[in-house]
Amino acid sequence: MIYREPEDTLSPVIDIIRSSKKRLYMNFYLIDDQRILSEIKELVSRGLDVKIIIDGRPCGDSNAENELENLLKTGAAVKKAPKRFETDSSFDHAKYLFNEKYFMIGTANLTEAAFSRNREYIIIEKTRSIRKNLEKIFDADWNDKMAGDFDSIVVSPGSEDAILSFIENSRKILIESEELGDDEKILNAMIKKGKKLKIILPDTLSETDYRNSLRLRDAGVRIRYMPKNKIYMHAKMMVSKYGFIGSQNFTKASLNNNREVGLIFKSYKYKSLLKRTFKKDWKMAEKRPGGRK
Repeated sequence: MIYREPEDTLSPVIDIIRSSKKRLYMNFYLIDDQRILSEIKELVSRGLDVKIIIDGRPCGDSNAENELENLLKTGAAVKKAPKRFETDSSFDHAKYLFNEKYFMIGTANLTEAAFSRNREYIIIEKTRSIRKNLEKIFDADWNDKMAGDFDSIVVSPGSEDAILSFIENSRKILIESEELGDDEKILNAMIKKGKKLKIILPDTLSETDYRNSLRLRDAGVRIRYMPKNKIYMHAKMMVSKYGFIGSQNFTKASLNNNREVGLIFKSYKYKSLLKRTFKKDWKMAEKRPGGRK
């Protein structure tokens, strides 16, 4: 099932956590929602195997050590991401979890804002092949080993080709993204789409992202900017013949250096929800970000 936030609230996440009978493994850039922490603590008290990987130094987060301490207080086994994802140019930005039956992949961190103020998407399913691939990634990162290649999910480092191919092979495409990014291959593919591409960005985007958005607009790409006071555009979503949601931003670091996880799918039901939500968001978004020409 696919969910959109904030409309669907935190309930789907709580439900998958509570469905755990033997174990729950989680890898998230940020986890600080008290409701999630309480659910984790409850699983640990029941004797379940709970393991958590988090980014040890998330960008702009001065409270990271307190967040780590709060996770440890739940009794779960907690590790910071491998050092290769803890540099000045790389992060563990993934957002997924799984238990013995279900998995969740999405754009949302496990924060209060993600489920009350942000535009986010999450998928919860029990496809065994995907769950096994997530287990392979988690085990590799938990033990600080290389994870290898995957065929049913989109994984960074190394997701640039998959994202580029998605854009290039789409006839008409809708995108919602928190960042436009600095990856020239991706930007050029968007420019070539021209008017066949519609994209929604947050009106708080960086000056570099704004200048790049003008490059796209000059090429015919239709762009709107979502005011933060309406909803914060944190999603990383594409929909065309296929759909994509994941943790990947359109930056060189996100696609080539970070730990990121995303999913490409063909489900008509999932794509329909993405298109309906995009249409709704397009009406709320504005042609110019506030205060800019």
